[in-house]
Amino acid sequence: MSTFQTGTPCMQKLDPQKRVNYTYGMVLGVDEFKQEQTYLMAKDHSQYRLAHGYGTVCGLQVGISTATDLEVQICPGVAINPRGQEIHVQQKMCARLNDWLSTNQTTLAGIFGNPPLTLSLCVVLCYRECPTDTVPIPGQPCRTQQDAMAASNIADSFQLKLCLNEQQVASSPPQSPPIDSAVLNGLCFKPPQSEEDAIRQFGRLLHRIRIGNTASSVSQTELENLVRELENPDGPVTSPFTSPPVYGSAIYLSTEDAPEFLRAAFLVWVTEVRPRLAANSTGCGCNGPDEKCVLLAELTFQVSTLWQVVGAVAVDESHRPYLLESRLLQEWLLNQVGGGSGSSNVVAAGCFKLHSTTEALAMGPTLNGLTATEGPDPYTFYLDWGGPSPYVNPEKISPPALAYVVKGAAIGPLKGTNSLLVMGFADQGILVGVTEANPTGFMVEISEITGG
Repeated sequence: MSTFQTGTPCMQKLDPQKRVNYTYGMVLGVDEFKQEQTYLMAKDHSQYRLAHGYGTVCGLQVGISTATDLEVQICPGVAINPRGQEIHVQQKMCARLNDWLSTNQTTLAGIFGNPPLTLSLCVVLCYRECPTDTVPIPGQPCRTQQDAMAASNIADSFQLKLCLNEQQVASSPPQSPPIDSAVLNGLCFKPPQSEEDAIRQFGRLLHRIRIGNTASSVSQTELENLVRELENPDGPVTSPFTSPPVYGSAIYLSTEDAPEFLRAAFLVWVTEVRPRLAANSTGCGCNGPDEKCVLLAELTFQVSTLWQVVGAVAVDESHRPYLLESRLLQEWLLNQVGGGSGSSNVVAAGCFKLHSTTEALAMGPTLNGLTATEGPDPYTFYLDWGGPSPYVNPEKISPPALAYVVKGAAIGPLKGTNSLLVMGFADQGILVGVTEANPTGFMVEISEITGG
């Protein structure tokens, strides 16, 4: 007795770099139509991915609702995933956190231990395709009745997932799996964002650059090496200097050097760093990561011993990649023109309580880690800060390339005497004095003016 198998036509390998050369008299089949679709879709995807990036384009806001049950709600919207595929969510979507915890409590206990505990989950949106509209197709030899039916269309669809945050897991987790694979009994980790993280680090590096009439504090090679370090976005962008300059982490470029130096820095990003970031994900050059998903938000909450959410759910969308349309960028750039030769932004702020005439401690959070350390006299303090625009002694920059504006007031019981006096600039920070007769503290906001 012979064993027979269903005969299927041999499909040629689809190539996104080939298009069909239509010729009069050519016999067209499934191969040709699939190849044409592959070519056109690949062009759309590469244009999105290579020329624009990926992330949320419109909508998809993440919120928490307690109206009926504790739910994570995602508004309708559109995103581009790392492959350059459009993801459309056309109606509000909901996920019940307590139901998810109950379903996965055994797996979660094996990873994090028994509650109570703090859990961090990521809301992730993934692209998927759904064959639809099944129709009969002409029968061929060796075909079963099931083989005589086929989907006539493929619908673009999506999947929303709650994924674990790998930073919370003690052991090193695998990369985010393909959408249909099962990891840890159906659980998954949030998608990697190596290029997104590197782009943000590049933005911070560019923010450190000051262009003016002063001499350049780095060479072209040193600036290029700083860009090469972005291949490892988890590490800080370090200073290229063997001994730190008096300007801290700010990078100064002369007006003569700046165009050439910046062109060289962008060239290193395009020709070296970005291809390696893509290769780290796929092993194949500039094709982009083999990842169908994009991060929307990170959720943090407390889990009770009954595997239920206790208290409020914190929603953090700060790590979500997103894209601004070119029209908005055009208006933003146009509004930078004609408003004066310089720019100003708040670089530090905070409120401090006096514990003695020489000790001031922050009352709550401060902007960019603003500190107030003991000055040369009672009730005097040096204000210093870090962040992307750290303090630089403006008196040591010649010619002047930046200036600070300090706004503040003392806190005390006497009406009309609560003043904060700027006394000068030093390497330790801006020296201020509290002139209130019986001060209990002070508040301050510092702006930086550059480009004048």
